[in-house]
Amino acid sequence: MDEIALLQAQLAAVQQQESALKLSDHNVIDLLARLQQLGRLQVVHTLTGKQFLTPAQIERELRDFVALGGGRASISELQQLLNIDRVYVERHVAQLTRSRRGGGGTSYYVVNSGEEVVTSGYLDAIMEDTNTLLQETGTTTIGELAQQYGFAVDYMKDVVLARLGSILRAQERHNVLYTHSFVASQKAQIRGVFCAATRPTFVPDVVRAHRFEERVVDECLLELLQRRVLMGTLRGREYVPYVFVEAQRESMYSFFQQNGFLDHARALQLQVARPYDFLKRRFPDAVPLERCVVSHALRLQVDGAVEAAVNDASCVDVLTVLPSALPTSDVALLLAKSPLVAASAAPALQIRDVFAVSRAFVDAATARLQQDANAKAARAASAASAAGAAALPSARRDASAAHFDQDDDRGGESDDDVGSKRGGKRGKKGGGGGAKPSEDDRKSKGGKGGKAAKGRKGGDEASRPLKRSDSVTAIVPSRVELQQLLASWFPLLDDDEELLAGVVEHLAARVDAMYAAALSAALANLLRGDAASQRERRKAFDDTFDDLLTRLLVFDKGFRKLAASADAVADAAPQLQAVESHILRTAGVALAAAATRFVAEMHALEMDGVVPPPRDAAASEAPLMTTLSDANKKVLENNLPAATASAIVRLWTLAVAGRRSLADLLMHVPVVADALSVPLRKLDRKKERQVVFGYRHAVAAELERADECARVAPTAALVLQLFFQQATGLPATFPTDSLVFGSVVLDAFRASTPAAPMAALDALLSLAQALGDDAASAENARARGWPELVAQARALVLAKDIASA
Repeated sequence: MDEIALLQAQLAAVQQQESALKLSDHNVIDLLARLQQLGRLQVVHTLTGKQFLTPAQIERELRDFVALGGGRASISELQQLLNIDRVYVERHVAQLTRSRRGGGGTSYYVVNSGEEVVTSGYLDAIMEDTNTLLQETGTTTIGELAQQYGFAVDYMKDVVLARLGSILRAQERHNVLYTHSFVASQKAQIRGVFCAATRPTFVPDVVRAHRFEERVVDECLLELLQRRVLMGTLRGREYVPYVFVEAQRESMYSFFQQNGFLDHARALQLQVARPYDFLKRRFPDAVPLERCVVSHALRLQVDGAVEAAVNDASCVDVLTVLPSALPTSDVALLLAKSPLVAASAAPALQIRDVFAVSRAFVDAATARLQQDANAKAARAASAASAAGAAALPSARRDASAAHFDQDDDRGGESDDDVGSKRGGKRGKKGGGGGAKPSEDDRKSKGGKGGKAAKGRKGGDEASRPLKRSDSVTAIVPSRVELQQLLASWFPLLDDDEELLAGVVEHLAARVDAMYAAALSAALANLLRGDAASQRERRKAFDDTFDDLLTRLLVFDKGFRKLAASADAVADAAPQLQAVESHILRTAGVALAAAATRFVAEMHALEMDGVVPPPRDAAASEAPLMTTLSDANKKVLENNLPAATASAIVRLWTLAVAGRRSLADLLMHVPVVADALSVPLRKLDRKKERQVVFGYRHAVAAELERADECARVAPTAALVLQLFFQQATGLPATFPTDSLVFGSVVLDAFRASTPAAPMAALDALLSLAQALGDDAASAENARARGWPELVAQARALVLAKDIASA
């Protein structure tokens, strides 16, 4: 209080002084300016110019204002508070920071690019707040702190690092702060999670699932693995426990040992990217393939199967000796590694990837094909001779050129391409040309053969000789025919279509040259003996035609005798018509078929159902044509003279079509004979007796062989034929599918036959009509005494005199 009173007294004294001793404002300003110029005084004027501050005052006020701001203030705020130029504020703030210490031991720092000034106390305070918050949350990032307090991240990191362990009780890892308790808790959880893992675990998945700190997880995992707390390993970002590795190893080893292979897909499921490298540690002799690894035992198994096929001159499907799960591509690779296949002169061939075929088997197939080629070449050469001597040199040249002009698909239609005549599309009759087809060819020939023949034989008249020559030389079998031939020769190929197709593909290249060479040789031989062969065929046909015509004439006599005897008894037109139709259907068709076969052979025509003319007794048993198809009719009309074609077609029409008349057929026979240049020989009694005796002997032998209980109607028909010949001395042929004619035959000769034999024949006919031709009634036939009736009737009709029998 004394000081205040003293100040008041001094103020009153100053006010009482005279004004002459006072300075004006301008004088004071000028005086201050002069003192500054002389360096005697340093002051800073305010922006209004009415006040001035000394440097010491400015520093004191700066410290006061920063303290009032809690230890943090912006330069702009300080400049406004001091009301001086910003330059002086920045200069004195810089002096404060350089001094590092102000009043009370406080340090000052300029931050945020010189825009703010903070004190060490302020930084300590925010770190204390951060520590309090961190103890609650367990973790925070320096970036979050920098954003919260408005500092740069780098500066905030320096502040944090300077106070770690003193104010901040935490750990810093990659700009993240963790409390010690948080790290300990995380490590405990991480240890528990990964200790419980029994299969490969993706670390980021664990981090997301349990909300772990990824950096803590990485550090903790490495530490646990190094300390061997965790028994496992890290593969990139994946943790693989040793228990899984061991189970994986045992699983793969066990599967490989039990099955002999391990596919890559299964290995990937077991987390093994390179299964061969994995397996070769225990199985150094394992065989790596494209999609799997196989054991040495499987390889030996394949080698053994191939060796067995080689020893047996056979073939083997390797798929059958290997596990079915192996892919075909790997089976092919494994077979290719076999020493019996891989060598340049190996005894086995790999066909269609999975088949091992012995070279001996291939040689056997080649030998059979050579035999077939020779046989077909001989037939084709024989047919070529029928086309005329002038065609033989051309045919021979075509056969030689066929070595170079083979058409793989054999489906073309070009007139100039010999190879294109050797077949059609897959599935059609492909080979044979003008040569007569073999038995296999006839079986494989379908309904489109007529169209194929038409295609080969069609065209204008000028091109027909060339096309006939082409068809004669076209004996090379198509792929389908080649498959049929091989399947018939080697039954094991018939069981596997894939193997059969593969063998055909392998042989196809040499087959064409083989058949062409065989044909060329056959044609060369034919040039030396064709004339004699033609004469032989002509003579054989003349004899056959005469025999068939003689039998037909004898049957005609017998039929006219039956018709005359039946008309005298009753009106039997329907029954006689059935007998006449049967004669036309048998003897007439046989004559027409013989004529058709002859012209087909002589003119090298390929026709459906036309077999080569019989050369011996066995060949005569071959099935005959029963009708002339439209396709065969067109072949005849397109390739024969009009008169010849018309005569043969008319002969077929009279035999099988329209109103059947035996007389009309016999009247047309001279026309056919003239068209074919066949001499008609006179029917003398000696030859007629030979035919009658031979036919009776044949019918009697057939009756002896017949199973009378199984075929009732045919047996009865044979008995009636013998009865008719016994009564008239003339042969007859009756239908075997119906006995409608039986009563007419018996009634015609009832008057001249004793009652007892006639009664036996009537009983036979009645029972036969009652039983019918049903094989299921055999027991019924025996029960009703059919065998006894047949035996009695056989004895009657074979006796010289039926009356004395």
